[in-house]
Amino acid sequence: MVEHDLAKVGVAGSSPVSRSNKTKAAPAAFCIMYYFVYILYSKSLDTYYKGQTTDLLDRLNRHNHKQEKATKNGAPWIMVWSTKKSSRSEAMTLELKLKNLSKKRLIEFINKYKGGDAGPDDPDRIVGMSGC
Repeated sequence: MVEHDLAKVGVAGSSPVSRSNKTKAAPAAFCIMYYFVYILYSKSLDTYYKGQTTDLLDRLNRHNHKQEKATKNGAPWIMVWSTKKSSRSEAMTLELKLKNLSKKRLIEFINKYKGGDAGPDDPDRIVGMSGC
């Protein structure tokens, strides 16, 4: 008879199988994940790239090492603006709104929120989002 079968009949070997009804310990504290929306600038292309990620430094590194297809021709990229959002849907909504801004409106947005304010809490307040 193998050891786990012995436990079923109330016989235990050198490493008894526990049949305790004790509740399991609470899981370890969970990590709160944030999503970042960012704007990069390429001097060589004189263009801006807007994106979102969970790891801002890794993503910038990937852009600058030409590991991202959409930005490989513009390296080096400079981070000109970023903000933190608590959900991916918030980040994606803001990213889409930024992508829909004209270059002029995007520059106005960057200049307005460049002081470390990280932009508006409400993405609908973005400069130029009145449908013009």
